[in-house]
Amino acid sequence: MSLVFCLAIFTPVKELLSNKGEDVKKMKERMRDYCALLSNEEEVLYNKIYTHIRTLGYRPGKEKKKSISYNFIHKTVKSSVIKFSSERDVPFLKLKFFAAKDYSEYFRKALRRTIEEFNFKYTGCYKCGRCQNTPQGYTISYNDGRTFFRCGYELIELYNIDDNLVCEINNLITIQHEYYMKKIENSQ
Repeated sequence: MSLVFCLAIFTPVKELLSNKGEDVKKMKERMRDYCALLSNEEEVLYNKIYTHIRTLGYRPGKEKKKSISYNFIHKTVKSSVIKFSSERDVPFLKLKFFAAKDYSEYFRKALRRTIEEFNFKYTGCYKCGRCQNTPQGYTISYNDGRTFFRCGYELIELYNIDDNLVCEINNLITIQHEYYMKKIENSQ
């Protein structure tokens, strides 16, 4: 992993969001409710991820949902790569990382959990047309020979984030972001 993804000098989210500047003031208002859900330990971890996605140019937008959720969108990519979500006041991440060729067992388990959650109902290509020729997504193989495809436009829920995962999460975000940027560049 690159040192860029593993820098340990970060300010807490609440402090970062309270700095001067119109953009920061807007974010403080937008994300105050989400920041209130985070423990001190989670705040440090989420801030590392937040800081990284902001350096890539993603901005948070609050989703109109019953639970607190922020979708981060890039003005060029126009596709979500990460969400800060919650359910019953429990914060978690949703991440898109299908462009990565390799990732740790934690992410394979998260993908399996997502696929199995509704008894394999939401697998396969949805034929939405976003991928055009080749379906983009995740493929999971089981020991019994079964293989399932999960649409890459669906984000994968990540719980119990710890400091060991932050570097990998930021790396996966960068890989996915670069994938989209290259795709946009090649289409022009």
